[in-house]
Amino acid sequence: MCIPQRGGTKSPEREAYEKSREFKDGQRFRAGIEGRISVLFRGRGMKRCLAEGRERFELWVAAAVLANNLMKIAALVTERSSRRRKAA
Repeated sequence: MCIPQRGGTKSPEREAYEKSREFKDGQRFRAGIEGRISVLFRGRGMKRCLAEGRERFELWVAAAVLANNLMKIAALVTERSSRRRKAA
């Protein structure tokens, strides 16, 4: 668990755990995931799912993630090719 304790007095064990490398790595990982979810909601059409049922919802999410990954790859390839043109 990498959610910090809110309010109250922290025990020495909790204080030490929240300062540990494991906890901080978990916080970074969690922030990255939440950022990616935000991108999917904002720009990749995941605000509303019209599909009914869990299986169709999972396919909807998978399609949004796949589309996002393909767009990211395309942007990287375009950037790389533009760098090569400038260097030549």
